[in-house]
Amino acid sequence: MKSGNSNQVFSQVPDSNEINEYIKEYLKYSAYSNTLECFEAEIKSKQVSSKMSNKQQQQKQLNDDIPRIFQLLKTDNNKTKREINLEKEQKLFNKKYQQILQAGRQIFSVSINLLQLLHQLKETAKNENLSESLENYKIQLGKYHKVIINEGKPEGNELITEQVMHEHKTKLFKNYQDKNVDGMIEVLLSLRVNALQIAPELRKNLVYELIRNDIFNIDATDKFDFIVQLLDINNQSLRHAIASLISVISSTLRGVEYLTYNGGNMIIIEKIIKILKEQENGSVTQRFCLAILQKASIKDTVIPTYVHNEMIQWIISLIQKSINTKIHIFCLDFASATLANIIHTPYTLTYLEKQSRFTHQIMEQFLKFIKEQIQVSVMMHILICLSYLSKENFAKQMEECRFIERISEFVEYYSVINTENEAAEIDKKTILDLCAHMFHPKDTSLDNSETLELNELKTEDRIREYENEQGELIFECFQDEVS
Repeated sequence: MKSGNSNQVFSQVPDSNEINEYIKEYLKYSAYSNTLECFEAEIKSKQVSSKMSNKQQQQKQLNDDIPRIFQLLKTDNNKTKREINLEKEQKLFNKKYQQILQAGRQIFSVSINLLQLLHQLKETAKNENLSESLENYKIQLGKYHKVIINEGKPEGNELITEQVMHEHKTKLFKNYQDKNVDGMIEVLLSLRVNALQIAPELRKNLVYELIRNDIFNIDATDKFDFIVQLLDINNQSLRHAIASLISVISSTLRGVEYLTYNGGNMIIIEKIIKILKEQENGSVTQRFCLAILQKASIKDTVIPTYVHNEMIQWIISLIQKSINTKIHIFCLDFASATLANIIHTPYTLTYLEKQSRFTHQIMEQFLKFIKEQIQVSVMMHILICLSYLSKENFAKQMEECRFIERISEFVEYYSVINTENEAAEIDKKTILDLCAHMFHPKDTSLDNSETLELNELKTEDRIREYENEQGELIFECFQDEVS
């Protein structure tokens, strides 16, 4: 059996003499005369000395991976069986990992409700629905425990039933009328638990069901009174619960339209901005607020509300604080992504044209940021913001800030930074590739200038697609939510 495998491997190796000829042709073409001379001498030496027998050569080929050049020059140029099997195994492992990870998040989300319930056990002991709630939680925990012990194989892909959705909505309104804050929190978190339990491919449908059932009574009343009154209640646990559910709904464009009444009313956006600014930097509720605002920023009609509520200034301030103070990376990532979406819109660009001093200030701050040790995702968003400002309309501010020169210096500096590992090298390449798309070298055929000329970004659609690229919906869930 081993002999057969050996012959098979050996037969797959291309003729060495043929490969040597290809290499010599390349060296001659590239004028590597010294290397060619050494190479030819080495070939002759090996042919004369025959240092390695055919049997030793075969054994070496069995033990070592075949050089890539052999694979490139094979007539069929197919992947080896080993590579194909490794790819299949990798895909299978990734799929199981994602399923198990999702199940873990789902179990954790159920645990949030359990801990909330147990924490308030004394107050809720008289609640006749307590036993029913506990049983429901047991069923949910049992269901997703099976997902883990079955190596990630999900048992079902069912959406929340119409009856369950209606019951939650009824309970939410009743608890609101009874001014039962704990009851409202329980219902809101229960809805979110159901959202986290849904299979990723069904999440979009779940959001549509929440909208269709008008969970916040917006369509039925043509008003936002109910949800606004919930947001106005000064209770951190309730704000966490309501913000997390709004974040689920805002995960689709239809959800954003539901929350803004097709772009005609920004009261919820204004309330979320107000709550955001009241939170401690990096807090769980602040993260959900930023998630909502980032998702909503894909709709241009919300941008004037962001601008007039000074979100540009607030996000710049947050990034500035992060240089010397540790702030949750989720906040920085989503805040800077929101900033890029704000700057991108025609409304903001027109606004900045009229506010020349303000434009100079933010351009200067962006150029300072790219010299700091900031997160790669934040750096990318800042560079995207700068690309949106690299327009003829802002030529004065660009000249005042030495825009072209400083971008050139950044690219030159970033090209030679040392990377500690493969991940850092990939990040570095991503940043430089992004710069190459947005800022490219001038044509030096007519002059010797080495400065960078600004790309007029006729490929903005491609960059915008790059920003908003996503697959299945992601519903946020954080480990420190319980506290």
